[in-house]
Amino acid sequence: MPYIARLRASETVPTKKEIFMFNLPLSIGGYLLSLSSILLGAFIAHAASPERMLPAYYLALGLATPVAYGATRVLEVVLAFPPAFKTDRRTLRFAVAAGTVLGVLPLMFILPGMSDFYYVRLQNLDSGSLPLVRVAALVLALYPVCVAIRAQGEGLAGLAGKPMTVIASQSIFMITILLSGCLLVTFGIDGNLIGGIGLCFGNIASTATLRVLLRWGQKGETQSH
Repeated sequence: MPYIARLRASETVPTKKEIFMFNLPLSIGGYLLSLSSILLGAFIAHAASPERMLPAYYLALGLATPVAYGATRVLEVVLAFPPAFKTDRRTLRFAVAAGTVLGVLPLMFILPGMSDFYYVRLQNLDSGSLPLVRVAALVLALYPVCVAIRAQGEGLAGLAGKPMTVIASQSIFMITILLSGCLLVTFGIDGNLIGGIGLCFGNIASTATLRVLLRWGQKGETQSH
């Protein structure tokens, strides 16, 4: 309301419903991150040795999820610093750099000494399962990068005023998660890898869909003019 009050009278003031419907799809991403992790856990439960793979996956995910959620804030960066021209890639480069830094941070916990303290002593993990956690953490290191790139695309969709494009890409995200889980279990991939691979594939498919739809929309607007 304070922002609306400061708008000049000559500007078109959006209604509360319009503001809500614009922001809703841009805010669903965080919920989908949590839901997709739960779904992938269900697939891991149907893979080999779930009693060892599930703890390894969830312990590694416990450190990857906070930084991945932090990567979704790239969306606000794009909205605050919109591209200066059509081919401006500064926010994309920032997303890649930020996602890479966030992805590396949890890897400190798989280093010798730190892994024994955190996973074995603090989390009460069987020391024989440490290699499983380390491999899961390495795969999940790509997760924040993929999330940051997806968030950058969602920011561009927000600037273009196309929230339905975000909803379409998020639908592809969930579909890809389900398909990836089914295929990885069918091919006998180790359970501690299924989660990280599925999350990365889901985010890649989502951002690819989003950018294709945005490009089509821009071409359609150009042709109409």
